[in-house]
Amino acid sequence: MRKTLANNVRILCFFILPVFIPAQSPASEGKIDVKDFSGTGQWSLNLDGEWEFYWNEFLGPSDFQSGTTPRPEYISIPGNWNSVNSYPSHGYATLRLVISGLEDNQTYSIDIPEMLTSFRFFLNGKEVYDNGMTGEDRGSSVPRFRPGLVSFQSSGGSAEIVCQISNFDHRNSGIWRSVKLGTEQKVSGAKRNKLLLELFISSVLLTISLFHLGVFIYRNKATAELLFGLSCLILFFRTVSTGEQLINQLFPLFPWGLARRMEYSPFFAVAPLFMAFISVLFPDEASKKINRVFYGIYIAMGAFFILFPVRISNNAILLAELMLLIAMGYTLSILFRALAKKRDHSFPIIMAFIILALTSINDILFSRQIINTSYMAPLGFILFIIIQSQMLTRRYASSFNEVTSLTHQLKELNESLSRFVPFQFLNYLKKKSILDVNLGDQVLEDMTILFADIRSFTSLSEVMTPEENFRFLNSFLSQVVPVIRQQGGFVDKFIGDAIMALFPFPPDQAVRAAIELQRAVIRYNAARNRAGYQPISLGVGIHTGQLMLGTIGETNRMETTVIADTVNIASRLEELTKTYGARIIISKDLFDKMEDKSGILSRSLGASAVKGKAAPLEIVEILDDENNGPDIRKVENLSNFEKAVDLIKEREYGKAAVILEQVTLSDPDDRAAAFFLSHCREAGGNG
Repeated sequence: MRKTLANNVRILCFFILPVFIPAQSPASEGKIDVKDFSGTGQWSLNLDGEWEFYWNEFLGPSDFQSGTTPRPEYISIPGNWNSVNSYPSHGYATLRLVISGLEDNQTYSIDIPEMLTSFRFFLNGKEVYDNGMTGEDRGSSVPRFRPGLVSFQSSGGSAEIVCQISNFDHRNSGIWRSVKLGTEQKVSGAKRNKLLLELFISSVLLTISLFHLGVFIYRNKATAELLFGLSCLILFFRTVSTGEQLINQLFPLFPWGLARRMEYSPFFAVAPLFMAFISVLFPDEASKKINRVFYGIYIAMGAFFILFPVRISNNAILLAELMLLIAMGYTLSILFRALAKKRDHSFPIIMAFIILALTSINDILFSRQIINTSYMAPLGFILFIIIQSQMLTRRYASSFNEVTSLTHQLKELNESLSRFVPFQFLNYLKKKSILDVNLGDQVLEDMTILFADIRSFTSLSEVMTPEENFRFLNSFLSQVVPVIRQQGGFVDKFIGDAIMALFPFPPDQAVRAAIELQRAVIRYNAARNRAGYQPISLGVGIHTGQLMLGTIGETNRMETTVIADTVNIASRLEELTKTYGARIIISKDLFDKMEDKSGILSRSLGASAVKGKAAPLEIVEILDDENNGPDIRKVENLSNFEKAVDLIKEREYGKAAVILEQVTLSDPDDRAAAFFLSHCREAGGNG
């Protein structure tokens, strides 16, 4: 990090060190000779030094040609006329400079800086540039800041500059920046480069500002990003309203007063915002009480600069500059305490802040014409932006790694939760996550309920240890539960050795799932037989209808559940498989609602009393003749069995008994045939 900081400092120094080269001041008594520069190729120089000065006079080139002008005073340029003979800053005047030593027929350019606060610029007797509207009082004068560039072709080896200036709106006055003269390529190139540099700086500031503000919009807890983004935005406003005055280059009629408030905004806005930014980064080192004092002062200053006219408010700039220096000192003390406590990123931030403070001091001295450099605080802030961006990149990289890790953990957690609460259940409740589920959430759906139960599990369980019980159940369930998922259903509950599964409407998939479950049991028994274990059997009951899915319990303990008569009937049908010796029993109502019965073998078991229901329920047994399975004899006797059931419905018990006797002789294990035969004999005897 320190190596990176050093590289950043070198880059900054590359840009800013050339401006510290001492400026020349060759003009004397309103004249300057440039013959030492002419003929040397591409060159430029500042037309600094003594210019002729005429207070409270608007003199034109013709006045100087006629020789009727008063005796001049001399004023040092760049400089303010209110520093000469105690002239007030508000007033008007004419300044003049004669240039000699120019090459004939050579094209030269003059870089005209901003002047305070309106002017007319004459070159060789012609008005070549103006800015605002000059006047002899505030009512006739319109201030504006807009630097310019003019070119001319020399004739006779000399040139005359006459400049009329009026100021009634600023604490300073006159030509307070250097006027530059040189070959056209040199001056225009330097002007273009300066514009490009300011455009680059302002673009960087605006981009970084929008980025940080965008981070805050999408993550409103990012207070540091908000403060830093606002600081960049305000410095952007200052950058476009100083130097080459980009705001006026783009919008020539942009209000001068608003532009000046943008120029002064760092004094009452950036300082407290930046102080708050550093305080957010290092909260333990900052004092909330001191911060509040500064904030109160800056709020008052901001109100003063915004509400009062510029001609009044700009007189408080000295106080604002002193407050800025005090605020920088306090902020620096926060950073030194953070450095002493070895806080993260404290070293690069303190180095960048020192450079930012030095460039800010440079701007103060430059604006007061104590040194002849240029505005450099934005450059210092760009170095700080580089450091901040590197910090932000590290923070986001760390956050990204943490998010990746947490996402992986969350995925594993969700997968674990799905083993307890099926995601299909959440989908029916229209919840995207288990975190969205609340106590009492419910929905009404048409669904199919499947109950499956291991036959004689109690006797099996008694001869096994607890560990063996759980191993057996998990081994069995790992074979049959995937079948339910493959057929579009999901397990709602494991109830001991029983399974309760839900299927969407229509019920076809539930019936086919039951058939596949029985086939899975056959395969499972083959493996058990090879291992020397006794086979098991499974009874399945299925019913369809409306049911309520929801959550019950209390705030700290709740679970999903299904509530409906459909659930009870499916459970009772599973119990009836024991009575009829069937593997799968479904309700006649479900059978009728199936959309595709192709490949489904079934036989009616008539109407049966179901516990909890007043009226008998028509039921159907589902058969499977695949690979000569356990239902093969039932399939062979299917026609006779259904004839007998139809005869029973017609109360032809004797005829039905004859047929059923044939069925039981063919398949002694058909418990349903034996049940109906017993019923016919009882009914026939009673009849």
